[in-house]
Formats: sequence, C-alpha cells, structure tokens
Amino acid sequence: MSKTQPGPPAERAKGGASGQEAPRNGSPEGSDAGTTFEFGIFDSFDQGDSTPGRVIASRLDFAVEAERAGIAHYHVTEHHGTPLSVCPSPNLFLAALSQRTAVMRIGALVHVLPAYDPLRLAEEIAVLDQLTGGRLDVGVGSGVSPYELGYFGIEAGQARARYAETLQAVTAALTTGRMRHAGTLLRDYDVELSVGPVQRPHPPLWYASSNTATAAWAGANGVNFVGRWNDGGFVPAARAYWDARRQAGKAGPAPRIGTAAHVYIGRTDAEAVERFRKANDVFARQLLKLWHDNGNHNADHLYDTDRTMANGNSLVGSAATVAARLTDQVSRAPVNYFEATLAFGDLTPDEAAANLAAFAGTVMPAVRAAFGARTAGDGSAG
Repeated sequence: MSKTQPGPPAERAKGGASGQEAPRNGSPEGSDAGTTFEFGIFDSFDQGDSTPGRVIASRLDFAVEAERAGIAHYHVTEHHGTPLSVCPSPNLFLAALSQRTAVMRIGALVHVLPAYDPLRLAEEIAVLDQLTGGRLDVGVGSGVSPYELGYFGIEAGQARARYAETLQAVTAALTTGRMRHAGTLLRDYDVELSVGPVQRPHPPLWYASSNTATAAWAGANGVNFVGRWNDGGFVPAARAYWDARRQAGKAGPAPRIGTAAHVYIGRTDAEAVERFRKANDVFARQLLKLWHDNGNHNADHLYDTDRTMANGNSLVGSAATVAARLTDQVSRAPVNYFEATLAFGDLTPDEAAANLAAFAGTVMPAVRAAFGARTAGDGSAG
C-alpha cells in the first residue's frame, strides 16, 4: 500500500476529517462491523512482465472476480514515476471499476494528499461516490517517497503539514457542500461544490500505518486502519486503536481495523514458496527502483523475501498453511479485517485468479470461523 509517514496527523485535521463516523452503506456484510470479519484486496498495479494496458485491463477483470468471491473492499495504490504502478491516477481506475461492480466497496489506499489540489480531489471523491452509489472508501496519507513528492514540487519536510491542511479542506467541503478555506500552505478557497457525496458527512476514511500513536488517532476519530503484522508488532497498535475509540466515546458500527499482506497459495508449501520467491523478487525490484535510482538502499531489507515470510507480512504456502497462519494472527489481535495482495510481480492473470480462488475457498471460511470463536466470549471485535 502507499505508506504514510508514522504518527498521527496534525490536530487541526481532526474535526473535519472524522468528527462524525460515515455510514457504511453498501457493505456486503451489513452494518454491524463489530461482529463480522471482512476481506479486502490491495492492488499496486506493478508492471511485472506485462504491459501497462494489459495490467490495467486484467485488474478490472480480477476485481470483478473478487466481488463474486465475496471480497468486500478493493483498494488501489497511488505512485508516480515508478514501475511499481502503471496506474498513477487511482480515480480513473476506480471510475471504470464503479461500472463493473455492484456491491464491493472500492477506493484508494491511499490518496497522497500533498500531491492534490484539494478542490479537484473533493470534486472527484464526490463524483466517485455518486458513480458507486455510496460504495467509496477514501484512503488518506502524506506519502512515503520523497522522490515522488518532489515530482510535484513538494518538499518532504512539508508533506505532513500539507497533508493535514488538505485533509481538513477536503472533508469540510464534502461535509458542508462548500470549500471555504483560508490557506497556510495551500491557497485560499471559497467555492460551492456542484456535486456532493452519497455517504454523509463524507465517505469513510482509511489510513495505512502500523504506528501505535497513529492507531490511537484513527480509533479516536473513527478512521478505518490497516497495517502490517510485523511479527506481532501490530497487536499493541490494534489494542491502542480500540482503547482510544472507547475513551473517545464512539458509538455505532465499528470501523475496520486489520493487517495487510502479500498472499500466495500453491498446491504445496514448497511449490508456493518457490513461485512466491520469483514473484516477490520482481515486485521488490519495481518497488525499490526509484529509491535505487537515487542511491538509497535503506529499505531493501524490508522487502527481503525470507524476511517478509518470517515476520508474517507475507503469507505463503498451501491453502491449509496460509489459513492456519492467518487464523493464528486473527486469534491474537483484536482485528476485524484483512487485506490481501493476490496479484503482484510476474504472476499471470491466471495465477492471480487461482490465488484468489484458493484464498476465497479455504482461507476466508477458516478465518471467519476463528474470528467467530474469538468474539464469542466478548461479542465485539475489540
């Protein structure tokens, strides 16, 4: 996913961003998120060994199959100037996908807010929510790559503050129908929106991080939250999320909080590891290319294949093995959501479809059963 810098957004972003919790219209499992478990897919559109046109077309077909398989959310990334994504404008893909799906929620995870004009983004979010009939998720973040931010003339040191100001301007405009903003880093705005969102006050917000302080901010503000397992390191973040939500006195349907991981399922553990190793090497090479082009190798270790399998950030093996590993995570952490990357690297469309089928057929039922057993005693996800 497009990662965000750690730590909660600036305090001034709180009121407009999530002072009220948006309705979860269109959720396949209804509104009682506290007693259900949902699955999502995360897609980075990395080029692999294909062409941009083929990647984008195949992902539209893949998303349609994901909806049929019972996937509740389909989230896409935003990256620029890198083979990590051949679809740098997530809203264009989401507009197309809105016309090919009917139930599954869709959205970006995340919009890199410092790179946007807030008026344009607010308008596009409103139109997408209309196109989906109220099925839009809105991921927000400041961006992790200083090189990509630089393409837009954004200094990395200003990214967090610009993110917070943009978030406040966009959510306030969607809530009130007018962008009235006195800019600090942004310019001033006073514009009436010609279109508003279906979901009120605005589509639900999502945030990607594994940082405990950020998790507490998200919980207190009703923001859906996704992070990495990191060998169990996500557990205290998840607990902080629910503690902050309770302390803030939040009521109503529970948001989604959970982990994300690359998943590859093979006929046997050995076959799965062998194929994943090749696919992940292609994915990591594309993810790190921009950093390597700038002489930066500081993040290389994070995407080492053996490391990601060992720390639980990649789940690889037979269907039974992957199910066992994910159910173990769900039994240990207060989560109600999991987001899988099932198409990546040099996996072909047929391999990605087989991966999805195995995940939906074996892993999803096992995880739901484990979640039900875990929540039977206290009746809630947190």
